[in-house]
Amino acid sequence: MTEQSTMKKVNLKWVMYLLKMAGFLGLLYGTYLTGQMLLGVPSAQWRIIGSGLIATLLCVLVALILSLLWTVPVGVAIGSNIRLTSKLQPLMQIVASVPATALFPIIAIIFISLPGGLNMAAVLLMLLGTQWYLLFNIIAGATAIPQDLKDAATMLQLDRLTRWRTLILPSIFPYIITGAITSAGGAWNASIIAEYIQFGGKTFSINGLGALISEATANGDYPLLLAATLTMILTVVIINVAIWRRMYHIAEEKYHFD
Repeated sequence: MTEQSTMKKVNLKWVMYLLKMAGFLGLLYGTYLTGQMLLGVPSAQWRIIGSGLIATLLCVLVALILSLLWTVPVGVAIGSNIRLTSKLQPLMQIVASVPATALFPIIAIIFISLPGGLNMAAVLLMLLGTQWYLLFNIIAGATAIPQDLKDAATMLQLDRLTRWRTLILPSIFPYIITGAITSAGGAWNASIIAEYIQFGGKTFSINGLGALISEATANGDYPLLLAATLTMILTVVIINVAIWRRMYHIAEEKYHFD
C-alpha cells in the first residue's frame, strides 16, 4: 500500500468522523429547540391536545370497525370464488385508486348541515381511505385457504357458523391484522384532512388531533403544531408496539399454514 493511498484513507476517516460529529451536534441542537418549543405550549393547549387525541382515536376505531364489518364477509365471498375474484378484483383496484380526499368536498357538502355532520364525514373519509387495505388482504387470505381444509369442512358437514369459527376466521386472521395495521395508519393520516376544512369562505372543524394539526398549520402556531404532531406520532408508535405487534405475533404463531 502506497503512502498516498494511506493518507487518503486517513483523510476519509477524519471526514466521516467530522460528518458524524456534525450530525450529532445538529441532532442535539434540534432536540434542544424541540424541547424549548414544547415548553412554550401552555397547559390549556395540552389539555386540548389530550381531548383531541381521544376524539381522533375514537374516530379511527369506528372507521376500522365499520371497515371490518363489510370487508370480512365480502372479502371472504370474493376470495373463495376464483371466478368472482378474477372479475371483481380489477374493478375494485380501479375504484380503490381514486383518492378518498378527492371525494371529501362532496361528502362535506352532504353532511355538513346535519347534526354532527362533520364527525360523520370525518369517519366516512377515514373509511373510504382505509377499507381497501383490509379488503384486498382479506381476499388474499381467503384465496390462500388450502383446498383440502375446505374439503374436510365439507365432509364433516360443518354448519356455516362452525366453518367460520374453526376454518375461515383463523385462516384469514393474519391477513386481517396486516390490513388493519395499514388501515389504522391511513385513518390517522386522513384525520388531518377530515377534521378541519375550509369551505365557502368558512372554516369547519371538530374536536380532534388532526384538526389541531391543520389549525396550527393554518395559523402558523409552530409550538402547537409540533406538540400535536409528536403526540400523534407517539400514539401511533405505542399502539403499534403494544397492540398490533402482539397481534401480529399471535397471528404468526397460532394461525399459519405449515
